Amino acid sequence: MSAAQLDYQKIAAEKRLQRSNNIPKDWLIPTELYRDATNVLEVPSTCGVLNGVELEITSEYDATALLGKLKTGVWSAEQVTVAFCKRAAIAQQLINCLTEIFFDQAIERARQLDKERQQNPNNKSLRPLHGLPISLKDSFQVLGHDTSTGLACYVNEPAVENSGTAALLLDLGAVLYCKTNLPQSIMTGDSDNNVFGRTLNPRNINLTAGGSTGGEGALIALRGSVLGVGTDIGGSIRVPSVCNGIYGFRPSVGLVPHGGVRDLTVPGTDGVHSTAGPMTTTIRDCSLFLKSLNHGLRIGFVEDDGIYTPSPPVRRGLKKAVDLLRKSKEVDIIPVTLPDVKDHYQDLLSYWSLSGSDYYYEQFARTGEPEVPSLKALGLLSMRETTLKGFFDLNVRREKAAKTYRDLFLNNKIDAILMPPAPHTTVPLDSWTTATYTGLWNYLDYPAVVIPVDKVQDSDLVDDESNAKYGPGDSELYSLYTGPETYKDAPVCIQVVGYRHADEALANTVTVLDSIINGQ
Repeated sequence: MSAAQLDYQKIAAEKRLQRSNNIPKDWLIPTELYRDATNVLEVPSTCGVLNGVELEITSEYDATALLGKLKTGVWSAEQVTVAFCKRAAIAQQLINCLTEIFFDQAIERARQLDKERQQNPNNKSLRPLHGLPISLKDSFQVLGHDTSTGLACYVNEPAVENSGTAALLLDLGAVLYCKTNLPQSIMTGDSDNNVFGRTLNPRNINLTAGGSTGGEGALIALRGSVLGVGTDIGGSIRVPSVCNGIYGFRPSVGLVPHGGVRDLTVPGTDGVHSTAGPMTTTIRDCSLFLKSLNHGLRIGFVEDDGIYTPSPPVRRGLKKAVDLLRKSKEVDIIPVTLPDVKDHYQDLLSYWSLSGSDYYYEQFARTGEPEVPSLKALGLLSMRETTLKGFFDLNVRREKAAKTYRDLFLNNKIDAILMPPAPHTTVPLDSWTTATYTGLWNYLDYPAVVIPVDKVQDSDLVDDESNAKYGPGDSELYSLYTGPETYKDAPVCIQVVGYRHADEALANTVTVLDSIINGQ
């Protein structure tokens, strides 16, 4: 066996030592307290590491109740965080459930949250998850810590940013303090790998703790956490919940941010998707988690599509809508940029003209009719026929685009995108020559709605063509707007785009937005 093949053993030994060194010495428990035990659930309350208050904090409340205690100041965030760090350390010694331990970092964050509370004595502006310790499956990126997922090849590669869920939980006021074990490949029903070893079931160490979120399930069973986050592609939240006797909720794909999660699925495959969700000690904590992550509407705001610059009345109408939404405080506006629209629009045109122009011309020739000016201006019939190989390439690129835009929605945790429906209002006859703002969403098969917000005003003066940012084609289209006299009473609209197959959710979102913008 080559030295390279043995590398994992050295890496694993060093990683386990690093993990052990992150547990304070006065939190260690003698092995004789649990060496002969099959069920270790009672060890945390008898080992002497937890004082009376810490035992109460970690034993007697679910996450919902703890939040109430934190917000009313019964306990500080630091007290609660230290208690769960201690209990998680005990759990690690008993059942080997942790991968990354960052207790010191968590306690320092808790102190900062306590300062926030001191500055808000009436508690009205405290964040929804203020001071609540939450544990994460190892596959979630946490800034500065490995996301090794039990594979030696990923050890000592600390994350350079937080996963979407980790970032959102921190924004909501949670405290992250540890990550938990999983199986090699993140696919089996036993949380065992060559880096961290096997997680045991605290109810019976001879039985599996389940997988793939087994470390999380076992930690929660020992109440080293009362709310953790796992992932599930075939039962990976629910199987360990069965094994450990806890509550596990597998949400619909995309409901909880999944960006920055290492799945180990083969790159390029696009079949059944993994989803992230809560594991808890009570069902109401599942609701708490989902409600906290989905508070209010988050709307992605797109100023332009990167091809054509919106004309003055379109920009004004867009600003009016966004300003009203921001003022309402019911909506979070998140600026986003649409990737690769030009390439996707070109592919859309290719789909429209797969067989070239012959078919259309054959129909026209049957009665000798000419091409109308608007069709000629569009240029669709001048496109070349697509080869069979070209058609396959179109499908490959479209599948890649679908993943990119799925990630745009999920990573930004947005409910919808607000943008112009075109770079201009209605235009003079035979002048509408592009559909980049609308066609993109046909290419991706995303639902979209147009909302009228105003009409051209006398104040919508012509401005210099230099405001067209994207080259000669953009300047030419931008120059169509010649002032409010020509465009008198032209409607000004916005477009709202929802996630694929989430049409009902888009309808609900648009109802809220329209009520704010138009008072309807």
